[in-house]
Amino acid sequence: MMKSTLLQEYIAQQPVLWRALLDSREEITAEFSRRFGGFQPDRVILVGSGSSHYAALMARPVLEHAWGTEVTCLVPSEAADARLTAAHPLYFAISQSGVSTNTYDLVCQLTNAGRAVIAVTEQPNSPVGLAASLSIPLRIGTERIGAKTKGVTATVLTLMLLALSVCQDKSYGQRMLQALDRLCRNAPENLSRSRAWSHAHRNVFLPFRHLYVLGCGNSLGAAQEGALKLLETNYLPVSCYPLDEYIHGIQNALDGDACLLCLLPSQGPDRDRMLRLVNFSKSVGACCGLISPSDTDQPDALHLLDAGEDALQSLEFLLALQTLAAELSAARGIDSSHRRYSDFFSIMGSKMEGDICQPKL
Repeated sequence: MMKSTLLQEYIAQQPVLWRALLDSREEITAEFSRRFGGFQPDRVILVGSGSSHYAALMARPVLEHAWGTEVTCLVPSEAADARLTAAHPLYFAISQSGVSTNTYDLVCQLTNAGRAVIAVTEQPNSPVGLAASLSIPLRIGTERIGAKTKGVTATVLTLMLLALSVCQDKSYGQRMLQALDRLCRNAPENLSRSRAWSHAHRNVFLPFRHLYVLGCGNSLGAAQEGALKLLETNYLPVSCYPLDEYIHGIQNALDGDACLLCLLPSQGPDRDRMLRLVNFSKSVGACCGLISPSDTDQPDALHLLDAGEDALQSLEFLLALQTLAAELSAARGIDSSHRRYSDFFSIMGSKMEGDICQPKL
């Protein structure tokens, strides 16, 4: 049996990690709830780059309901230039490493202007953590790899738990906590199913040099992060599109060289539309991998256990896409525990002290 890669080991830790986060939610959220429980923002703004940005998108549906206000997700350069209409905004700066230069600069700019900024970071004593009004640590243990997995899902859950800790709609909060409990209970089985499906389809997907990940609604953040993970760990182009954008022109690239990974909604008109797209794509020779939170009539689909809340399906989908990325990366012999280009961050000035992933010797 092939030894697990470091990436696969981190992915495998997530079911236990999710449960630990849920069970320690009162401790995680206590200081935030004490300081901001009485604050009603008229806009919540989540700022982060790359995986941090996609984590914000995945958390947004729960945050919007919990606060009852608009939640805007921006990368730092957008937030710095945006003219946002809000008299009492609440900012979250998301940076797992805490050394992202653009995020740090924005946090300093906002706090100097008197804005409240909550940092969500693995390193509370990092530049981003120290510059913020309050720093919430990501309880993930060690993740010494560039392609983040457990840190991403922990960020999503931490943001959700923070919002639920101050949610005034108690019935919604209780419902979501029950759904999060189901998510955690389902996670080991969903991981097992994702491993089996990824291994069984490995040789189907390996020949393709360009992958497309399609999502819609609340799953779009998971589609974007899954596409990034496939790209980061397999060193090939991966495109991500919302379903309604893909079917307005992108479909012209469908042929025998196209491979689509489709995140199927559990209900609604987009579910039927995506199934029709899958059938059409196969009819013109394209390859399609379908991931669904419920059963379908597609024999090759990955069927996951559903926690029963659309707002949590992004975490179910992402676990499957992470597992597939790791399976394909291992099959290609790529060591994703090392940076491909060791001097990239120093050349670009995008990290203050480089990534915590070690350079390849």
